[in-house]
Amino acid sequence: MSKRVHFVHSSAGPGGMEILLPEIVNRFPEINFKAFVIRPNLKGRNVYENTNVEITYGHKRNLIVVFKLFIYVLKNRNEVFHVFNIGPLFLLIMKMSGAKKIIYSIHGTVYWKSPFKKKVLYFLWQLALSDRYKFTANSEFSKTVFLNKINPAQDIQVIYNSIDGQRFSPAAETKINDHILVVYTGRLNEGKNLSRWIDIAFDIHSKIPRSRFEIYGQGPLEPVLRKKISGMNAENYISLMGFHKDIVSIYRKADLLLFLSEYESFGNVVVESILCGTPVLVSPLPAMKEIFSEFPQFVIGEEKEWNNQVYNGVLGLPELKKLSLKARANFLERFDYENSMKLLAKIYNEFE
Repeated sequence: MSKRVHFVHSSAGPGGMEILLPEIVNRFPEINFKAFVIRPNLKGRNVYENTNVEITYGHKRNLIVVFKLFIYVLKNRNEVFHVFNIGPLFLLIMKMSGAKKIIYSIHGTVYWKSPFKKKVLYFLWQLALSDRYKFTANSEFSKTVFLNKINPAQDIQVIYNSIDGQRFSPAAETKINDHILVVYTGRLNEGKNLSRWIDIAFDIHSKIPRSRFEIYGQGPLEPVLRKKISGMNAENYISLMGFHKDIVSIYRKADLLLFLSEYESFGNVVVESILCGTPVLVSPLPAMKEIFSEFPQFVIGEEKEWNNQVYNGVLGLPELKKLSLKARANFLERFDYENSMKLLAKIYNEFE
């Protein structure tokens, strides 16, 4: 009988963390993967749609999720659970259900947003942790935040998000455009600075009329962003493109990826873009500085200077393009797909 691993995570929508899950499933065909998804599936794409993963959904209300998760884990308590950013409450429920083989993967850096929540959640974390569990983090930054905020003694192995350098590769032919195309890919959520992104696009287009801007992804901000673009009479050059499955073709046709997120623990899309040979400009987050530690030219500075810095970046695209090809060679080694999968396989095998 094959080994069984249960993923436990919040959503089945295509976020930066979630799109890694089918990659893991495909990489380990000898493992029977199942999934407990805390929130019910909403309209839109499900990352498991092309896999054989059996999914159990929780509920929009935490109390019902607690009950369903407790029963689910109790039935499978002797098997391996690989959980992603589920937080201390649900981890504690799994502990109370008898789960001993837990891998907790840290893919975030926000643990609370008020002093009251800090007290409650910190207390829950101390109850939920166990020496039996194995912890991974998707960057040195996310590891450091967990150590500082939750448990300074926690043993955490950094495993960078695995990104396939063969799939994400430059186009075979050089593109010839009569315009400059700047794109964003990701969720249309709070914290992604998309309103500011649109303001910058409007400003650049006023100075470089042949510039075009495309936003790819789905999320709750779509109506607000669409209204903003319409109010600026910018529909002819700023477009909401929705979700596109062939993300590689988007990177390849773009001249620049502009990513201005307010917080990230890693940043798959910026690595994917570089691997496709497309330069990026990113906000000066610790995770971005970690990714581009050897290529700081891709990281812009203080927010008050963003308009000018992005404008200068667009003017300097030929040099950024050359630099992106150098960065690609570096990224193929640092974020090696096979190496990340080997590290994960070793952890899975430690739970024999």
